Amino acid sequence: MKKNLLFLVFAFAFLFVSGQTVRSVHDVQFVSVADLASCNGASQYDGDTVTVTGVAVHDGNLTEIVSSSVSGGYRPGIHIVDTANNTSGGAFMGIQIHGVINSGPITDLNSIVAGDIVQITGIVGNYSGETQIYPLSNSDVTIINAGVVPAPTLVDVGDLNDGNQENQLETGEQYEGSVVLLKNVMVISVDLTSSRIRFVVADANGNSIKVDDRFFVQKPSSHTAVNPDNPGAIGSFVAPVVGMQFDTLIGIITQWENGCTGGTGQGYQISPFDASHYVVGATPPSITNVLRTPLVPTSSESPVIDCTVQDLDGGTVTSAYLHYTNDIAAGSFDSVALTLIGGSQVEYTANIPAMADGDMVGYFIKSMDNDGNISQYPATAGGAASNNVSVYTVRDNGLQIVDIQKVLDYNNDASYYVGQTVTVTGVVSASAQGYDLGYVFIQQPGQSEWSGINVTGLSDLVLLKRTEEITVTGLVEESFGFTRLVVSAMVRTGNFIPVEVTYFDPSDDNLYSTGEIEKYESMCVGIENGSTGMVMTNSQVTYNTNTTGEYTFGTSAAATQSTLVMAGRISNGHLSSMWVSLVADTFYYANQGLMEVDSVITTMDMEADTVIGIMHFAYSDFKILPRNNDDIINLSENGTAIVLDSTDYQYPTSIVEVNGKSIETNVYPNPASDLVSVSVNGINNFIVTVYDISGRQVSETRVSNNFTQISVNTLNNGVYFMKVSDTSGNQLAIEKIVIKH
Repeated sequence: MKKNLLFLVFAFAFLFVSGQTVRSVHDVQFVSVADLASCNGASQYDGDTVTVTGVAVHDGNLTEIVSSSVSGGYRPGIHIVDTANNTSGGAFMGIQIHGVINSGPITDLNSIVAGDIVQITGIVGNYSGETQIYPLSNSDVTIINAGVVPAPTLVDVGDLNDGNQENQLETGEQYEGSVVLLKNVMVISVDLTSSRIRFVVADANGNSIKVDDRFFVQKPSSHTAVNPDNPGAIGSFVAPVVGMQFDTLIGIITQWENGCTGGTGQGYQISPFDASHYVVGATPPSITNVLRTPLVPTSSESPVIDCTVQDLDGGTVTSAYLHYTNDIAAGSFDSVALTLIGGSQVEYTANIPAMADGDMVGYFIKSMDNDGNISQYPATAGGAASNNVSVYTVRDNGLQIVDIQKVLDYNNDASYYVGQTVTVTGVVSASAQGYDLGYVFIQQPGQSEWSGINVTGLSDLVLLKRTEEITVTGLVEESFGFTRLVVSAMVRTGNFIPVEVTYFDPSDDNLYSTGEIEKYESMCVGIENGSTGMVMTNSQVTYNTNTTGEYTFGTSAAATQSTLVMAGRISNGHLSSMWVSLVADTFYYANQGLMEVDSVITTMDMEADTVIGIMHFAYSDFKILPRNNDDIINLSENGTAIVLDSTDYQYPTSIVEVNGKSIETNVYPNPASDLVSVSVNGINNFIVTVYDISGRQVSETRVSNNFTQISVNTLNNGVYFMKVSDTSGNQLAIEKIVIKH
């Protein structure tokens, strides 16, 4: 970092910054009243390279933003205030300096301390509605002199967000990047997912704002610092409880746009960066360490709920009740008093009665102290489709994938088992083998909703092939809204089951407007429109900074709703296949995962009968990930068929051992047009079942010798599976067959 204490000399040189535009922080942040009224909060200098001067409002090493996409694993950053008006702050006077350029961290920002007057040269950008400056390099960060740390500006929550937590641009945009002070707010919800602590507070009028954790001060004891210059090593923040009052709350305003701008974020947010920023008022009892035993009760078990309840402001707990129901949608709960565990003054216990197999049971804990303050865990409970209750499913035969994925509120989609170690069984729907997605997903057979999940973490997973049934044990984890299972143990059952495809209309607006599309996350799905096929509705063909490598299919070119598809890109949570030719952009062909097949660039004139793949969620969007070219059925352009590179995906071996005897199955020719021959060496009676690519049974043939020929001349062109089993139901082989007449 350059440092020059000769401020007057520097100020003179500052007028001649070569090749850069000198602007004030106010100039960069300012947005006119007319633009704000039109729902436009973007800087007029967006995309320009500018040089600004400002005073740091916090030490740079306090920033603690974990990022797997940045070298070093974190994103440096500071916030500065315009040096005009004696750095007293004001409208459009603050801005975030985001220390990442081309995935490289600007680590010199960590050395800046609160009050330093700094010069930054960087690119003006916009992320989720927030204007930021990205320094060009470490040498473009210069400390000029020491200054005065700006005081926070008193702001009403209602100037930032409304009661739906939607940002109010006309009154709130001026505070973006600035330090503000809120008064008399109450915690209304707490989010403890992904080992983070974030919560929402509201004022007396119901206007609400999220308190975010981008600084080290709000990291829990489970968090180990990723910023090597951080003054602490392990976090120590204790989560507030619902109902806790803050007399004052200080922090920096950031934005995750929503409302009239069309964004889907959570409005303006406030990020405290010092322990003194939380001034607590009246405090209801704290309810922590909630434990259910067993985690997955059977219909004959009455699970035990243990917890710790204590009044942290020195008072006493006067009541504690456990409320439960097996009809969450009705919102009617029974209750039982929690009792102290012998010898303890803070540890409580109670039982929930046994429920029927398959019941979804919801429960919450409510407590009151001697001042009449009330708290609830996990939050204010009750009501249909609510994540404000803890939920489990009664299972006599063990937990299912559906139980992990299913939620009752599409907009609160964290698994009810997040943070728990569970065991489930599923069929591999996508694998890490050649000619496949490159990532492993499993699916529960016989279910058309909530039945898929991504599995990761165990090296043996890469050995799996599609159709294999496995039982896995692992930790349920939420990664930016995407549920996955971090596997610690895996067992192959020896069964092989065709993967089922669930079809939906890609232009069904209700799936997206209600969030119902969530029920297909991680499932093998296909899009269809009766017999008319899918039409390309939007394709991003030319690379620029806004493209994401996605394209869309819908029921017609004029459809207002369509479904995203992605292929040919691997980076930052994008899990798309390198074995799919149809891509939106040649940039990703060689830059973010080397593709294994020739590319075909999407155009608005393309159609397909259907597109199949794994439904993924990343960067606030659901998108289908085709696994290989077999998943794009009958692609054409202006009526002319497009032939994609052939695939050679290898399914599990056709040599198995049954009752100590090796049995080999051969299926040929492949591709086939008329007859498919099936021979089985080792037995004289077997069954051949044919499935289409969606997993639907097409035919079944019983054979009384060791050879047969199956007629396929009535089948449409496409991909099919032939399952060969003995008369006792033991699967001998499953082969992919391509029919070409």
